[in-house]
Amino acid sequence: MNGIFERKTYFGMAVDPIHVGTGGYTLGRVDNPILRDFDGIPKIPGTSIEGTARTYAYFQGAGKNQACAKGKKTKETQPCGNCSLCISFGYATDDHSKQGMAIFSDAKILLFPVASLVGPVWVTSPNKLKELNIPQEATGQNLESEKAILSTHLKQKLEKTGYINFGWLLLQVESTPHNLSADKTLEGGISFKQRGFDKQEIFDRLVIVSDAVLHQIVNSNLEVRTSVSINPETGAAEEGALFTYEAIPRGTILYFTMTYQNPKCFDIESTDLNKVISTVESSFELFEFLGVGGMGTRGFGKLKVVGLDKKYDPITMAQIRANNLREQIKEIDEKLKTAPLVEHAKLQQEKAKKLQLIKESAEEHAKISEIYKSISEKK
Repeated sequence: MNGIFERKTYFGMAVDPIHVGTGGYTLGRVDNPILRDFDGIPKIPGTSIEGTARTYAYFQGAGKNQACAKGKKTKETQPCGNCSLCISFGYATDDHSKQGMAIFSDAKILLFPVASLVGPVWVTSPNKLKELNIPQEATGQNLESEKAILSTHLKQKLEKTGYINFGWLLLQVESTPHNLSADKTLEGGISFKQRGFDKQEIFDRLVIVSDAVLHQIVNSNLEVRTSVSINPETGAAEEGALFTYEAIPRGTILYFTMTYQNPKCFDIESTDLNKVISTVESSFELFEFLGVGGMGTRGFGKLKVVGLDKKYDPITMAQIRANNLREQIKEIDEKLKTAPLVEHAKLQQEKAKKLQLIKESAEEHAKISEIYKSISEKK
């Protein structure tokens, strides 16, 4: 890749409710609300995605040390400034700093799940679709607030009534259904399906409402949970410690855009554009298992990101981890040459741990190789 940058749109489905709080308590419907955009609809800020992605990229083997994972100096060492983690996410040392080559945007809600009298449906609005450069004739740009555009599948179910009922809200069905599907072309001439979002069953239950109505539907159907602090001595609830908090419900479809800058254009030769993309995308794999946002230990935060088409293969990942361990051992050997004798024992212990990790990894891969080898021989 020789371009100046590459721009990619990712879609994510909330596997669990997601809570990204505002950082304090408020007086209102809930004590701890979630972050919202200017239109009043919740979002996941790019800063939350970036910080989480950096940590998970380190878990996946990118970065030479913990300072690289933090992007700043720790008590013992500083970011190396040359690994894919430092280049992709940026870093700061005592004498200089560099911004990351990966630019994160906020994750916004695209399709919001709502219960209706015809079962679960996903709701969106013309402006949400317009942000993805979907043609206006498919989005109902002049849609009136009391009406809704349904898919052909839903329209057939409501042919007799002519209305869709959300319990507290009744909207009249437009005569012409929308034509949105997984094959609909987005910005850049690619489709939802080509970006990994191929769940046609969601498009079959998709409802387009006006932007004003979407705000009301979303904020009326957020998940609200109640918790209470427990007294460790009595095991009972603390008096006056009851609190509530919001979350984006599971099944919500979000999207965000990444802009990857080419390191070569910034005179960085140690990493190329493809490696920056691979480093970031390898971290997105863990969002589905480790989550994003708060209250991860309470079943919150898991987000399945799709459209990861430049992931490292297992062999490349093993090479990265092996090279990182080798560089860490080299650094320890260099420290041993100048470190006071009182620190030698500690450094030798660190080196022994790294060598043991290499040995254990080699043994693990050898066992895996034997499994496949035995199956091959039986055939």
